Amino acid sequence: MLLPTKTQFPSLINLSLKGLNMKLSILLKDRSINTDTMKNHRTNVTENKGLPILGWTGLLFFALAATLVLSSCGDESSDAREDTVVEEDAGVSSGVPEIDKLTGMIAQNPEDPELYHDRATIYYERGVMREAIRDWTRAMDLDSLNPEYYHRLSDAFMDDNAPMLAIETMEDVVNMYPERVPSLLKLGEFYLIVGQFDEAIQSFNRVLIADPNNPDALFMKGLTFRDQGDTTRAIRFLQTSIDVDPSIQDAYILLGQLHMEKGSPLAERYFRNGIRANPNEPVMHHALAHYLHFDDRLDEALEKYREIHVKFPSYAEGFYNAGLIHMELEEYDNAFEMFDMAVKIKPALSRGYYYRGKIYEKRGEYQRAKVDYDQARTLVPNFQAAEDALNRLVAETDPES
Repeated sequence: MLLPTKTQFPSLINLSLKGLNMKLSILLKDRSINTDTMKNHRTNVTENKGLPILGWTGLLFFALAATLVLSSCGDESSDAREDTVVEEDAGVSSGVPEIDKLTGMIAQNPEDPELYHDRATIYYERGVMREAIRDWTRAMDLDSLNPEYYHRLSDAFMDDNAPMLAIETMEDVVNMYPERVPSLLKLGEFYLIVGQFDEAIQSFNRVLIADPNNPDALFMKGLTFRDQGDTTRAIRFLQTSIDVDPSIQDAYILLGQLHMEKGSPLAERYFRNGIRANPNEPVMHHALAHYLHFDDRLDEALEKYREIHVKFPSYAEGFYNAGLIHMELEEYDNAFEMFDMAVKIKPALSRGYYYRGKIYEKRGEYQRAKVDYDQARTLVPNFQAAEDALNRLVAETDPES
């Protein structure tokens, strides 16, 4: 039976920090199932207990991001920001009414940067990065002092597998506005993604010089030290961040994780305090349930998951992880019910199909098991465990294959 190991406790950090225009969550296509797919340019499948993973030793997310995005940095060129702008023909439909409307408005007002910004936003939301880059570049040409355009362009560069151009863009806006906090924070995050830790710390320090109690800078500085393996300073800055702003759930999760690494009973206290500070955040409850699972307190973990099912009935990961515990306990009917519920709530949850397939196979329902294994590998093409399970089952049950 393939089950996750307990040495892979995830951090659950979504990095949706207040006040930042940056969305690191855009780098993950499916945060709920262990980065099964990383949007556009990051792909990895990792076995664990089913929580969104950003790492155990050195924040896996940043390590993967740095490795994969840096592998393509040689293809980047500053010329990409100077490509000739080719406008759509206002008389040709793109098939998207909102875009067509803006294209017509641009034809009437070609010097209005906000129109390009609005069209770029739609392209970006639809995943059409090259057109978004083109339109935000044009908006910047028309209004080079608007920091919002730089922020959005940098997001598009990052999603288009051009992290160095994203950093250059943010460096440009920071050079224009050297004390602008959102820009310094975003630049620091980009440095952190590509593993330039010293530069990240310098960027966060510039925020803290102007505002010593900025919770986002304190949190991100702690995150950087965590990624570097400096546990002592990571704990100090993360603790300070929640002293200033008790609502930063990611800090509680990281502090719990760090104390788990040290074998300290303070870990559970941080998870419970995080729930008290963020009672309506399912991921915070999930973190405590996962800690109880990790600590072999399976009955308590299942009780917590039952609480999650009631309080957050559409939270698929709660059902999925409860299913994993039932699998460990060889309570296969209960596990089946959990995995079945998880994939009904979240049809893209590939691991839910995989483990439901394992139970079908154990029951002797081989055709249904094959369907689930095939669905799991279809959702995540590099899901090797599902691929191997399907191939083995076909070989065992179909002599002519």
